[in-house]
Amino acid sequence: MRTDSPALPVATPPPPPSRPARWREYLSREHPWREYPWPVVTSVALVAVVNVAVLANLPLPPFIGPAIGFWFILIQPVYLLHTTGLWGQARGAERLGYSLAGVIFGLMLAGLAADLVLPVVGLERPLDPRPVVLLADLITVGLYLLRRRYPGPRPDRRAIAAVKAAITPLAGRLLAGSGLTVVLAIMGANRLNNDAGDLVSLLALALGVLTVIFLLLWRHEVTETVIMVSLYLLSLALLLMTSLRGWYVTGHDIQTEYQVFQLTQANGRWEIANFHNAYNACLSITILPTELADILRVDGPYIYKVFFQLIFAVCPVLVYAIARRYWPVATAILACVYFISFPTFFTDMPFINRQEIGLLFVAVAVLTITNGSWDIIRRRLTLIAACVAVEMSHYSSMYIFLGILAIAWVIERVLALRKGRTSAAHAEPPPWISVPRVIGIGTVVAVGVVTIGWGFLATQSAGAVLTDAKAAVSGLLGHSAAARSGNVSYSILFGKTATPQEVLNDYTKAVLKIRAATSGDTSYLEQPGEVTRIKAVAQPALPLTSAGRLFADAGVPVAGLNTAIRLAAADAEQVFVAAGLIAFAVARRFRKKVGWEFLCLGIGAVLMLAVVTIVPDLSVDYGLLRVFQEALIMIAPVVVTGSMAIFRPLGVTWAPRVAAGVAVAILISTTGLLPQLLGGYQAQLNLNNSGQYYDSYYTHPQEVAGATWLAWQNGVLPANVEATHASTRFLFTAPGHVTGQQFIEDAFPPLLRQRAWVVIDYSILHTGLATAAYDGDIIPYRYPLLFLSQSSNLVYDNGGVEIYRKGLPKRGHQAAG
Repeated sequence: MRTDSPALPVATPPPPPSRPARWREYLSREHPWREYPWPVVTSVALVAVVNVAVLANLPLPPFIGPAIGFWFILIQPVYLLHTTGLWGQARGAERLGYSLAGVIFGLMLAGLAADLVLPVVGLERPLDPRPVVLLADLITVGLYLLRRRYPGPRPDRRAIAAVKAAITPLAGRLLAGSGLTVVLAIMGANRLNNDAGDLVSLLALALGVLTVIFLLLWRHEVTETVIMVSLYLLSLALLLMTSLRGWYVTGHDIQTEYQVFQLTQANGRWEIANFHNAYNACLSITILPTELADILRVDGPYIYKVFFQLIFAVCPVLVYAIARRYWPVATAILACVYFISFPTFFTDMPFINRQEIGLLFVAVAVLTITNGSWDIIRRRLTLIAACVAVEMSHYSSMYIFLGILAIAWVIERVLALRKGRTSAAHAEPPPWISVPRVIGIGTVVAVGVVTIGWGFLATQSAGAVLTDAKAAVSGLLGHSAAARSGNVSYSILFGKTATPQEVLNDYTKAVLKIRAATSGDTSYLEQPGEVTRIKAVAQPALPLTSAGRLFADAGVPVAGLNTAIRLAAADAEQVFVAAGLIAFAVARRFRKKVGWEFLCLGIGAVLMLAVVTIVPDLSVDYGLLRVFQEALIMIAPVVVTGSMAIFRPLGVTWAPRVAAGVAVAILISTTGLLPQLLGGYQAQLNLNNSGQYYDSYYTHPQEVAGATWLAWQNGVLPANVEATHASTRFLFTAPGHVTGQQFIEDAFPPLLRQRAWVVIDYSILHTGLATAAYDGDIIPYRYPLLFLSQSSNLVYDNGGVEIYRKGLPKRGHQAAG
């Protein structure tokens, strides 16, 4: 009998999942972005916001818009490059330095490529906002694909947990102290701009000094990331205290830097032919700020005042990273302190933005040379790339660095030959002789070719180098007068330099020689003899404070004390350098610990400093103090080592303490904290509305109004304006007026012309003093206003600036607005 088996139940298929269920299933899959979806979504959203705002020319909220733009064009690309595998085992500040330099160099090269290629295909303004934002998009996508191809370390949950664990109470105090220093620095600069006093700025300096002290005391209790972030914030505070002075462009070189930036932005492209000047050959102040301005859309001066300072504040952190290759944390911190306490760092670097970018690349080049984890080919290629970036950013920094590299190579060869002979009897030579060197003859020649190619061939802006070389050789041979900056008086290689009156006499003689050579030229104003016999005057010092009067009553000469401390600080740093190099020469343990090439670089930097100091004209044309600031990238830890060697007789415990105390004392003095508390010393711009820098470089609203009025007059361009102090403050920088053909002459009395527009600025009207700049020195003198008013007509007066011109009818008071 046939029996059928029971029928098996047929499973009914489940209903198709709803859309939310499908979405949850999709989200549950493994995707590269799965671990951190919100950062990715947020990044895409912010990129879209920037693109829409720029392409549609839509406004973004103040402060928020520039912050998002800065993140889009710089911070995000740096993060993408930072998290690739290109940098090998590099970590921390070193990886950040490579990434930041790579992105900045990429922006300059990409802008240059667009500038050269896009006009060929019909886009005449390749540096306008829309092309630039699309260029930034391409860079972002390219870096993302590069990271996909060469993945590197990225933040994960363990890394985030480690960061949270590192924020201990002590770390929190250091970060809070350094962060508050930045806030106080910004508030202090704004208060001074509003004539509200120096109290907040003094608090910023005092808090910064205390933070440095606690960094040294707690260095073993916090992570190095906390130390480096604190050093970055402290460096940024010092820079902003100076850069934020004034509501307009404030400073010396920055005036011409701002003009070439405005020229590039006004034309929508960069062309060296528009203004054949060495400044215009620097992509760091032409293409780079134009790209930033197109995305950030802030007032032009704040590209330099804020965002360039945010970038350059990384340089001291790289100095710390370089020192940490061979020295303990305390030495590296003190090396950074010496770097930021050098007066040029916070008084001049915010006004020399092209050198800020150049020094950043120099620091990356030194990191590359000393990176023992990379193979020799990679190090050489990266060094050459860094040198290309230095050359395109700032010509003078490249000349100095090329000289350092050449001297370092010569030293290596000489010592290698000497050691090779002494070790010939041994079966095996010392290891450092056989190790391949980054600084070889091929590398030096390649860097030299880069310098010649860009400066002489591509931009034809390096002709001054040959002039400087001829003048230097002529001065050495005694065929011409040797011009040396007054700053060489700080060098232990020179004692006495020319007095201010002697410098002013030399300038007057040079001017009168020009007039005599053009005896048929009737364009000069006829002047009585006493007008040409100009006397130098001393810049007024700060009055004594209550604390200063207490010291004076106790018999302490406060003015002499401040001057003695400054001179002692300058001499001490030079002595410390010499002692450090001697310590390396004598003590084998130092030579074994420190990389041989780094030591040769340090010696090369010191010898290059000596060359600039001794050879005539170089200290004037390249700025001795600026050269020393560049050299400190390599020799700052040598300074610290030398100080510890000198104080070694005090014992193992007290030698480093005294060395640290000296470094902090120099910081207290040079930043102006001590002179401001006591008085009796020259006023510094970061703390006062007076002093030489304030009188010469601070731009007042009345001066801007006067320059604006002057821009609309007939017969002004190209070279019919004369002004005193930093005359470049009166360059026409409004995009509609920037032509690249404007020149302003010095209104030095013997140079006054019949038909010139003579601008008498705010400082002369309020102090009666003008300055003459000659051979790198700035000499105050009393301006003959009476003679000018008798020989020319006052045609403009707004209460803060007066403009004279002979032959025009006198005009009444002009409104400042």
